[in-house]
Amino acid sequence: MRSLPATLPILFVCEISFLLGHGLIMTLLGVRMSLEGFPSQMAGLLMSSFSMGFVLGSYFLEKRIRSVGHIRVFAACAGTLAVTAMLHGLWINAWAWLAWRVAGGAATAGMLMVMESWVSGESTNQNRGKVLGWYMVISTLSLAGGQWMLNLADPGTAVLFSVTGILFALSLVPLSIYRIHGPSQGSHDVAHKIKLRELLTRAPVGLVGAFTAGLMAQAFFAMTPYYGQEIGLSTRQTAQFMAITTLVALVAQWTLGRVSDRFDRRKVILGMAMVMAITGTVISLAAGYSYVALVIVACLHTAMLHTLYSISLAHTHDWLEPAEIIAANAKLMIWYGIGSVIGPFSASLLMKVVGPEGLWLFLGAAALSLAMFVTVRLHGRQGLKPEVEQAPLAPMPLMETSHYINELEEARHELQQLEFDFEPGAHFGEAEDRLTLNTAAS
Repeated sequence: MRSLPATLPILFVCEISFLLGHGLIMTLLGVRMSLEGFPSQMAGLLMSSFSMGFVLGSYFLEKRIRSVGHIRVFAACAGTLAVTAMLHGLWINAWAWLAWRVAGGAATAGMLMVMESWVSGESTNQNRGKVLGWYMVISTLSLAGGQWMLNLADPGTAVLFSVTGILFALSLVPLSIYRIHGPSQGSHDVAHKIKLRELLTRAPVGLVGAFTAGLMAQAFFAMTPYYGQEIGLSTRQTAQFMAITTLVALVAQWTLGRVSDRFDRRKVILGMAMVMAITGTVISLAAGYSYVALVIVACLHTAMLHTLYSISLAHTHDWLEPAEIIAANAKLMIWYGIGSVIGPFSASLLMKVVGPEGLWLFLGAAALSLAMFVTVRLHGRQGLKPEVEQAPLAPMPLMETSHYINELEEARHELQQLEFDFEPGAHFGEAEDRLTLNTAAS
């Protein structure tokens, strides 16, 4: 940690406090909605409202960061999160909670944009892997730690909402007591625009994979605590289940990332989707057998799920020029957010129809649809290879985010020299033949 740029350890302390609060409130809301007797479709709608706020915050707050700076936007978003967290405990009303979740989603997007652009701006080509590694480990451990904090008090009271607000407020302290600046270099340099249609043509698996990742990840985070309460898990078991399935991503990110660096990432995504489809089908049987069996099968599922966005993003980068990455990242994030809006509410509707196991049927069906799409693309583009070499995968944290600016190695193009014969008396056919031969030789 001492070898990192001076401002990053301070930012990481803020990140720990923020993500402890985020992990706690995401799990707490699912449990509390079950205790309050909210119908599953309302629970899904509330979680989808968070994703809607996240998309809106991603769109509007980037301009505020450029206008007033990273630190002020971070402070405003942390304050908003602290207030909305405590409002959940003061007013138990589903429609009021919907408004708080929209505001909380927008503020969360702002916090993440600040942290990720800051991390990217303070990194160089020489230390970017190490910096992102620290960021990913801290993110995962903090999220899991927040989910364990569900055991600190009775989730049926307002205490844990107050604890969440305190954690969000504490994330402001390190930035306030140290004289530090924003990132030393901008992360939004001159970039080329890329249209959605062109991105879909060049890297359809990456775009569809990002959408599916948002669809599944937010349905999992939103509805799993509700599912745990519905099948009779205790509060302690629910918190333990969420923490363990989140920590699995620490190993999965690195392991599957290394595999995807050696093989066609589309084939890796296909394998991951098949594992998620199978485990989504059999996990209800495992839940009926024992709690341990449930955790084991769920870990296999979430190991794939939590890594899907990272590999989809890396696959998209394989088909882009370096100047197009920023624009492509923004489009992938928006589609991830759209999936995040649809996923929780859709899963909740299925849970209402078939019961708690509807969550896993929804996740399995989404994974199967992705597998079918990738199979079609592999068959249709079997002979094609990326225009640039696959860049190493940068691990991503388990959040609704995609702002990393990963560097791709520029493709090397050898110049071709064309020779024309303008000698007097040369016939057009002879000149054309020479041009063809010289081009082929070069």
